Amino acid sequence: MSNEFDQQLQTAKQWAMSARTGGWLTESDIAHLAKLDNRSPAGLFEPGAHRPLVAAFFGGTGVGKSTLLNRLAGQAVAKAGVERPTSREVSIYLHESLHLRQLPEGFPVDRVRVARHAVEKRKQVLWIDMPDIDSTESSNRDLVADWLPHIDVLIYVVSPERYRDDKGWRLLREHVLEHAWLFVMNQWDLGQEAQVADFIKLLRQGGFSSPMVFRTDSREEAGNRKPDEFAELEATIQSLANSHLMEQLEKRALDARKEELQAAVSTCLNRIGNDGAMAALREEWKSIWDTSTEGLLQGLKWPMQEVARAFVRHDTNPLRRAIQLDRKEKTVENPSTATPSILWDDWAQMQLQDVLDQLMVEAAEQGLPVSPLKSRVTKLMDSAPKLMTDEAQKGLRLALANPGNIAQRVLLKLTALFSVLLPVAAMGWVSWQAYTAYYESALTHTGFLGTDFAIHSALIVIISWLLPFFLNQQLKPSHERTALRGLRNGVNTGLARLHYLADEVLADYSSELNSHLSKGRLLLNPPSERRASENALLERIIPS
Repeated sequence: MSNEFDQQLQTAKQWAMSARTGGWLTESDIAHLAKLDNRSPAGLFEPGAHRPLVAAFFGGTGVGKSTLLNRLAGQAVAKAGVERPTSREVSIYLHESLHLRQLPEGFPVDRVRVARHAVEKRKQVLWIDMPDIDSTESSNRDLVADWLPHIDVLIYVVSPERYRDDKGWRLLREHVLEHAWLFVMNQWDLGQEAQVADFIKLLRQGGFSSPMVFRTDSREEAGNRKPDEFAELEATIQSLANSHLMEQLEKRALDARKEELQAAVSTCLNRIGNDGAMAALREEWKSIWDTSTEGLLQGLKWPMQEVARAFVRHDTNPLRRAIQLDRKEKTVENPSTATPSILWDDWAQMQLQDVLDQLMVEAAEQGLPVSPLKSRVTKLMDSAPKLMTDEAQKGLRLALANPGNIAQRVLLKLTALFSVLLPVAAMGWVSWQAYTAYYESALTHTGFLGTDFAIHSALIVIISWLLPFFLNQQLKPSHERTALRGLRNGVNTGLARLHYLADEVLADYSSELNSHLSKGRLLLNPPSERRASENALLERIIPS
């Protein structure tokens, strides 16, 4: 089971780091998960070998932890008295047949004091005296925190004067479910039953329904000690060294670590977001785009008109890069070096920026990570000026290649054809009339035509050409209107492409979001009900 947890923990950390790299999680989001480890008391000994129970004395300054260990050992194993507040070491008391496999990674050897004994009845317990957990030395607190995963039973020592001091209690409470707990009211020669009752009340509030509290006298001289429960404390710890109970302790500790891992993964998943938030963001994006682009098109009317006029006045080539809205930017010496500013100016870019900013604000309000979305939106923003300019130029080129609408183009071709055919037909008719009149005059020897015929014939020819020519000229669309229509089409196409690309950005963002969510959810196991232990002792020393 431990190997399974190790693999699950490693997978969870890799998943969290991947999400952190992509901007889906922050350092603070994964901080708790990153701190989780697979250390356990069994890790101090050779794999598969029978190991002792690891019991440690914890408590504040001056409560007599070292004296208790010395009393247990029958010798000065740990520093006590005036030396203790300055001590920065861990004191270990173990049987001479036991060997530590390794110390926690990074621990300096000079901060561990090891004392061995040959007492057979104490062979099954490894005792540890920890530095004061309320010490002002931050290194002491770090040392305590690093050793906690290697301990089976925490023996929390208080004194009648300081049992309500919760500095150390707050530190240990973070790992309350990972250990068994015993409590000692030391310096009992100075205490009262009311203080023990009050201490038990505090422990019940902390989750211990029936805490085991032992009264002990810390005086060095055995003859002066007040009757206490030190022997019961030692016997209780010895009973916990039973292999079956140790297995249950290990399982409880492993279950607690699994629950902590599940909680850390759940926290990360909540930070990443959920499917419903993504659906709401997509829906809101449609409204944001429709509202904003309408104003953007209104604001681009004037630039489009200016560009169309500039084209008509200054150039017949719609792709010439010297067409500008601001004529002052054109240099006299070299006009071709002027910076092109065809349509998509700073104002338009800022309007698009505002639209995409609204998208990111909405993502934040939906509880979705903004960082991965922002990186994608930035790329879209950078591509917008070129995309819009290219589409406007394409629209301008297509409009000029096909001026007017279909009806206009058909009428233009017909009037152009009639402006040729009608004058030819008129001249043919006049020629025919002249020929027939000449033939008749030759037969009858009458006058040949006259001034009226000449005038009327000229008018017919002129009108037959002028009328279709005039209609043809009137039907021709103006260059400015044609250019303006082309620019409008190009701008609409460009905005449609921007909308499509923005939708692709959201689709890519959503896909990566779903990928992280699905991988994270695979790490979550269905919550298992915590069974009550068959051993009454375990139920008293493990909080609910």
